[in-house]
Amino acid sequence: MEQDKYLSVEALTKYIEKKFEVDPYLKNIYVKGEISNFKQPVSGHMYFTLKDEGAELRCVMFQKSATKLGFKPEDGMQILLTGRVSVFSKGGRYQLYAEWMEPDGIGSLYIKLEQLKHQLEKEGLFAQNRKQALPSFPAKVGIVTSKTGAAIRDMITTIKRRMPATEILLFPTIVQGDTAAPNIVRNIERANFRNDIDVLIIGRGGGSIEDLWAFNEEVVVRAVADSAIPIISAVGHETDTTLTDYVADVRAATPTAAAELAVPDYRDLLERVAERRFRLIQTIRQRIDISKQEVARYQERLVMHGPKRQMEQYQERIDYFMERLERGLKQHLLLKQHAFERVAFRLAHTGLDREIAQQQQLLASSSKDLNRQMSRLLTTKRRDFLQKVEALEHLSPLALLNRGYSVVYKEDTILTSNEKVAVGDEITVRMANGQVRAKITEKEDN
Repeated sequence: MEQDKYLSVEALTKYIEKKFEVDPYLKNIYVKGEISNFKQPVSGHMYFTLKDEGAELRCVMFQKSATKLGFKPEDGMQILLTGRVSVFSKGGRYQLYAEWMEPDGIGSLYIKLEQLKHQLEKEGLFAQNRKQALPSFPAKVGIVTSKTGAAIRDMITTIKRRMPATEILLFPTIVQGDTAAPNIVRNIERANFRNDIDVLIIGRGGGSIEDLWAFNEEVVVRAVADSAIPIISAVGHETDTTLTDYVADVRAATPTAAAELAVPDYRDLLERVAERRFRLIQTIRQRIDISKQEVARYQERLVMHGPKRQMEQYQERIDYFMERLERGLKQHLLLKQHAFERVAFRLAHTGLDREIAQQQQLLASSSKDLNRQMSRLLTTKRRDFLQKVEALEHLSPLALLNRGYSVVYKEDTILTSNEKVAVGDEITVRMANGQVRAKITEKEDN
């Protein structure tokens, strides 16, 4: 009978559980503290301990409530928690069954944003080496934004003012609310599917973090990262920053700034063209002056060292040798004449007719030999002279041209082999009385 006083562990636990359930203060309780020992298995339920300086409280949040959170709880995070207190009979302990929680002192959206930013940065989506360069002269600019509002008007006005010839293609997009993120993604994919857009601007006007939240959604960020078209992010005002700003190829402070980044100003281009045209004209003039100086130097060298100059030098040498020959012959004749006069003087004084006759005969023979030698010498010298003149004429480029030969140039360079030209090249053929220009139509090797 005494044993009837004793309760089983289960019965006592059930009794305590009933007490917790009927207590109105424990059915809807608000508590704050620091998370520790946080765990979330594959079931999706969250298990953690809520603590402060004086106590600890076991907590559980089931998967149905956990999916409604806009952030992921972590150890050390201060939170505000709403739920009920009950007993976990299997473990013999009471615990708080959380139905809602939010960060203490900071918004859940901000926590979610920072967590997603850290995750995407770890994956390398924000790396600089992934970003594409914007085209210098886009023919068509796509804009993903709302078809109403100041943002689209400002962008269209700016683009048309800077580059009137640029075509603008608007992808009307919901930029706020639950359907904004999939709508933005769908329009980014549509723009990429067209394959004719050079640069894409996505964005909207300013607003709160909730208004701009679509541009922080993971699906939007990944769509921007996967775009084959360079993307300019233009979300909100200069102080607003979203994850699309980090992943886009270029971030603009405002929609108007995005339009200015997308297309160049045609007036700047005209100014640059005028400047480069001036520089080109100056360069061409300098090049012409340099070429003229080079031609003058070549002409001077041709005058000093060309065939005409060489012929003049050879003619001058021939005249010099002819003069020496004439002077030598005169001296030789003068010596012979003096010798003859001496012999004649001796004969005149000796009175020997025989010796006179012999000397006259000797004189006649010597005169004949002298004339023969002089004739032979003059013939030899004349033949040498004519040979040298003929050799000079053979060496003269002008003589070659007069005999029907020609000289072929390519860009002021004499061609000596058909390997230095190709079919289609233009050449210059120099002849005796002028030159012609021709184009290579066929090549043939010997």
